Order: sequence, then structure tokens, then C-alpha cells
Amino acid sequence: MGHQRRLSDHTLTAGVAPNVDTLYSLAFLDLDAGPFLLTMPNFGDRYYSVQICESDTTTRIVLGQRTSGPQLPPIRICRGDPSLADGKSETAIKCSTRFVMVAIRVLVLPEDPEDTALARALQEQIQLTGPSMPSRAASESLTDLVRRERNAEIVDPAGFLDSLQHAMTAIAPDSIPSTVVEQVECLQCLVRDTTSVEWRAISDGLNAGLDQIAQHVKTLGETRNGWALNERGADFGGDHLLRAAVAYSQIYINPAIEALYPVCEVDDQGQQLNGAHAYMITFEPDDYPPAKYFWSLTIYHKAGLLYGNELARYAITDRTPGLVEGADGRLEVWIQTERPHEPERNWLPCPPGDFRLMLRLYGPDQTDWAPPLVTPRVAQ
Repeated sequence: MGHQRRLSDHTLTAGVAPNVDTLYSLAFLDLDAGPFLLTMPNFGDRYYSVQICESDTTTRIVLGQRTSGPQLPPIRICRGDPSLADGKSETAIKCSTRFVMVAIRVLVLPEDPEDTALARALQEQIQLTGPSMPSRAASESLTDLVRRERNAEIVDPAGFLDSLQHAMTAIAPDSIPSTVVEQVECLQCLVRDTTSVEWRAISDGLNAGLDQIAQHVKTLGETRNGWALNERGADFGGDHLLRAAVAYSQIYINPAIEALYPVCEVDDQGQQLNGAHAYMITFEPDDYPPAKYFWSLTIYHKAGLLYGNELARYAITDRTPGLVEGADGRLEVWIQTERPHEPERNWLPCPPGDFRLMLRLYGPDQTDWAPPLVTPRVAQ
């Protein structure tokens, strides 16, 4: 298990839409090798969670402060028909895919070194035990997969098919639609000739599909005040476009009962958010994000990465020190690229180009809440 020792920043280029609220501890398990046992320390009143993420980006189970309070019983993770069972001394989680990711989040106070040190000490007490794996040289095909650039999968049909087949080997055959298997077999015969009309058509189709996925990010679930709210969370069912759009813009989100992730890419006039303009979001005194554990408003490049800026500030949160509320209790967040003339303002620096906003509500306690509109204003 690897432990993140400092909060994410703009230098993190792996994954998409990292949070800047929690330290992660991650492990990737091969359940065909046998079961694993996870033991957690006592977290007191600090928020933490254990998310079990399957290969198809599904998350069925999240345990932690919400489900068990400060202390989780030992967790046994194995392969089988998906289920969750409480025994006398441990909790058993059965997963449907061979490979799973265990993602542990531990909340920290930003800009508080002492609190970060306490969170790190808790990470050190996490124990994961399981079967040992024999060392072996990586196959040539696996090496090619690891070295493949992500964009290669949308410009090189052969690369796309190779990556897809690697992914399919980790999923139970009866979980893969027969049409997918048939299409993969058919496409294998067509991608060998890179000069063919078929090869170009497949490449164009991959790009068109990605464009459709990216467009769906703007309308995940229900749209309120320009924000896309996916109240289904990780419960994708047969909605493959929803699954793909979440994987593209957020990936491995929690179930809705644990957290909600409203996403906004447009202002109150429906125009794409862009750093050429200045914006404002106003939280009224009685309308702050309704979250039991914490909330944060994070800004990302259109590609889903954090934006490096002079404040090293990537989010406004319920824990951001020095926030200034108005006399009536309202909180105004200024979003612009250049530093405002009034330094005490609650400034969230944005990229100079297109960008998106994401709200995180951990422990959401209102299902009908709508984030405020993002309104243009004159930069100051």
C-alpha cells in the first residue's frame, strides 16, 4: 500500500480531478492470488473512508466514519459474487473483478503541518496483508501497455484494442456484453492495415466517441443552475455513457450516499467558463453546501488537472483559513486569473483558458440542493 504524504497539487498528472482535501492511501490487489486483510487504526472524530474500486470503475462499498464511526473492524477482501457480510470479528467484501483498488481517504486541515503529521501517523498504522506474489519478468505486451501514451488509444485503433483486451481479461466473461466480444473480434481483422479506409474510419469513430463522452460531462444526471448533478453516483447500471463520462472527468467516485460531485463548465448564460473572464459564486448565509463531513470547491483545467498558481490554492473549502464573509454571512468566491486588487477577497485562481469547477459534498444531507450560479463580473 502506497501512502500520499502531501496534498495533491498541479504537479500531479496521473489520474483526473484529484481532491485537495484528503491524503490517499492506495493499493492494487490481484484477488485471484487469494484474499487480503485490511486493518485500520482508530481515527477518532477525523473523517476517513475505505473505498473498494473494481476494474470496471464500479464502487459498491465504502466503509468508514459514516458506517462505523472511528474504528472499522478488520476487512477481508476476496473474489466472488459481490456481497458485504459482517462476521463476529471482521467484515468480508466479495468483488466481481480480479483486480481491485483500495482507496483510503484521510481528511486533513490545509496549511496545518501539525494536522498533516497526525494524518500521516494514522496512515502508518494501516495494515494490509495478503498472499505473496512470485516475481516474474513483465511480458512484452504488458510493457507496451504500460508505456502507451493515453492519447494513443484514440489515434491508434490497434493500441485501443490492445488496451481494451487487457482490461477485459480482468472482468468475469459473463459481465462483458456479447456484442463487445463480437465487435472486438471483428475489429482485430480491420486494424492491421494502417493505410486502409477501415483503419481511418475506426480512428474517426474513437475520436467521435470521446467527444460524445466529454460533452456528456456537462449534463451528468440533472442540471441545476448550470451544474451537472449525478445523484446516482457510482450506480451506473447499464448506462455506459454515464460510466464513461464519470471515468473521463472524475473516475472512481464514491456512491452518492458517501459523496456528491456537482460539476460546472458554464456560466449563468450557458457560456463555457474561461479565464479570459472573471466570475463570482455567492453562497448565501443559509445556503452553504450541505455536507456533514466537509465540502470543497475545486478548479481544474478542462483536461481535469489542477492549475498551478501563485497562491498554491486549488480550492475554497470549509477549512480554508482566512476566508472573509460579508456582514450578512454570505461567502463570495472570486474566480479569475489575475490577482484581485483587494487581497483579502476569497480568490480562487483559474487557468487562462477553459476550465471546470467541481464541488465535493462529503456526507450530503440534502438531495435537492442546487449550487449557486457562476456569474460573470468585472475583474478587480
